Amino acid sequence: MNYNSPKLNYIIMTSLVFICAFEYILTKPLLDIVPVMTVIWLKYAVGFAVIVGVKIARGGPIQFALRDLPVFVLLALFGEVIYYFTGFSSMSYLPVALLTVMIAMAPVLSVIFDRFIYKRKVRAPAILGICVSLFGISMVAGVDPEMLAGGRAVGYLLAILPAISANMYNILAIRVTKRYNTFDMAIYVIGATVAVSAPFGLGHLPPADAVDAAFVMTVIFLGVLVAAFGVFAYLNSLKTLGATTSLLFSNFVPVVACVFGWLLLGETILPLQLIGGAIALTGCAAVIWYKGRTEIFNKR
Repeated sequence: MNYNSPKLNYIIMTSLVFICAFEYILTKPLLDIVPVMTVIWLKYAVGFAVIVGVKIARGGPIQFALRDLPVFVLLALFGEVIYYFTGFSSMSYLPVALLTVMIAMAPVLSVIFDRFIYKRKVRAPAILGICVSLFGISMVAGVDPEMLAGGRAVGYLLAILPAISANMYNILAIRVTKRYNTFDMAIYVIGATVAVSAPFGLGHLPPADAVDAAFVMTVIFLGVLVAAFGVFAYLNSLKTLGATTSLLFSNFVPVVACVFGWLLLGETILPLQLIGGAIALTGCAAVIWYKGRTEIFNKR
């Protein structure tokens, strides 16, 4: 199968949107049993076993340069541990739908990172889109002053950190994607995540009486589809579609999460929050569209 096909990657990333939205629904009950870091370790331990098993079945050599070990450790920290730790932790303060709206800030931050890291000029339409998006986010964050003053602000702070770590992840990953095939790179990222989260995860395993069929099936779902498939799909999308297009898919997660949160968790989203979320996503989409259009124009 040609994993470098743009069409195939669009299909794979679209399926990943639904998986990521459903992930937050499934993870909430787990957090009542074990800490966030234990969930991360369990998920990636299962994912590592799956992806290594597939690698053994496929055969072929494994390429690895010791000089890239720090990069894979940082990828594990930014893309997996910090991303999921802050995201899952923020669920104690925010509904799932609002959390994913905040994470959808990642594409907007990529424009800001381009300006200050790569010294690329940010034009007026992109700046306008960023302002529109930030205005929408402020509506989402400011509709409930009493809860915000009572500690909910911590949730918004935690929820923005995944967007920052996602951009750091992209910057690091793009540096090594040309030296490795996607499958081997996914193995190293997942393996590094298991190693980094193991000290805490192994020390806070769930009690035996809490490990029922639902717990096991949830961990398997997270390990197979989110860890193994998700890491491979995103890394392959980075290589094939680029960072901007790959981050664009995070804009669709809030829409799916709103539906899942309403259907499965009984969460209520206020009309003003929905409007703010729509404005934020519109701003994100406009920035990404303009940025992608500019990149294509510059390549000609």
